Amino acid sequence: MKTFTRVVAVLMMVAVLASLMAACGKPKNYIDDNLIGSWKQTDEKRGNCTWTFNKDGTCKLESETDNFSSEGTFLIEEKDIGKIKIKLDKWDKERMYTYAVTPKVLDLESFDESYYCQKQ
Repeated sequence: MKTFTRVVAVLMMVAVLASLMAACGKPKNYIDDNLIGSWKQTDEKRGNCTWTFNKDGTCKLESETDNFSSEGTFLIEEKDIGKIKIKLDKWDKERMYTYAVTPKVLDLESFDESYYCQKQ
């Protein structure tokens, strides 16, 4: 009986450790359906650029003014908080933005840049 108890205890510990390891994995990306699609900014100061956000968590930024194009990923870790992390291939690090989106307007802001875009 002692052997059976030990086996059960070991199996329970393995199950607990496996569930803890799964919880430490990649953060869940909450996809905001209103964000999905292409958004264009036309601004005299910042120029013309287009953001594209896809359901699979990928994104792209293209700037006609700066002749810039880069693809990357975005992550919304918490629902309804209005914060998005964006990492583009040509950026040296991930950037955090606050965002507000309606069916026709996307506003992305960080401490040093902002984008005000119209749905395409």
